Order: sequence, then structure tokens, then C-alpha cells
Amino acid sequence: MTEDCGRFLDATIRALPDVPADDAGWDAVALDAVTAARAEKRFVPGLGHPVHKVQDPRTPVLIGIAQEEGLRGPHLRLFEAIGRVHRQVLGRTLPLNGAGVCGAALADLGLPVDMLRGFALLARAAGLLGHLAEERRDPIGMDVYMTVDRNAVYGQ
Repeated sequence: MTEDCGRFLDATIRALPDVPADDAGWDAVALDAVTAARAEKRFVPGLGHPVHKVQDPRTPVLIGIAQEEGLRGPHLRLFEAIGRVHRQVLGRTLPLNGAGVCGAALADLGLPVDMLRGFALLARAAGLLGHLAEERRDPIGMDVYMTVDRNAVYGQ
């Protein structure tokens, strides 16, 4: 999803004759991009989340960090605009998800969009190492297994 969103945003921006100067300009670009995706029966990457139905809590934090660091560039601006306008086209409101905001932020850092999946994989691997280190310090694996095993209902 990270790479898909970065590619979608980057292709949209590269097709622009001029980069918008304000939110209204970005909203117009986003509306065109979402409308085109809908007409082509494509999903807009970075929209929706299976758990966070209203707002993905990671999204505003990551956008805030980019803003604080002076790195809120055109990809994030377009992604935020998609969040503002997509309801007009899709008829429902979906949250901007964390994978999408990562794609936008990494693209704004100048990383090649065709390598963003690799950066997402590195982040997940680092997280997994953190979980493994925590399990070594404070093991809960057997307790989780036993709880599931004792409470599983089979054959229904």
C-alpha cells in the first residue's frame, strides 16, 4: 500500500503543468485524480482501513512530524486533499491510512517511489525485532497460547 500510494500521488503530480499554491488548488487536483480513478474502476490507494473507520491515529501524527520538520511537500499536500474531497466522488468518507501517509511522506523525502515497498518492509522488520526483544525480556507467548487453547471452541 505504501508504494501504491506513493506511485499514485507521484503520477498525479508529474502530470500537472504547475504545482498548486494553496489547498483549493490541491483540492481540485485531488478531485480530478479521485474522479479518474473511479471512472477507471481503480481504488485510490491510501484510503480506508479495516479497523480505524473514522481516522487512522498514525496519519495526523506523521503529517505533524513532516510539518514540524519542514517536509510537508506536494505528495502529502495531495494526499491530504484526497482526504478532504474523496467523499464527493465516492459517496462515503474513508480515513487516510498510515501506509498511504508513509508513501506520501517518503516520496516527499525524494525516495524513488518504485522502492517504497522496500522501506515499508524495513520498518516492519524493525518492528518485529522490537517485538522479539520484548518477548525475550518479558515473555507472554505461552500465556497467550494457553489462553487461546483453553478457550477455543471447535466444530462450530
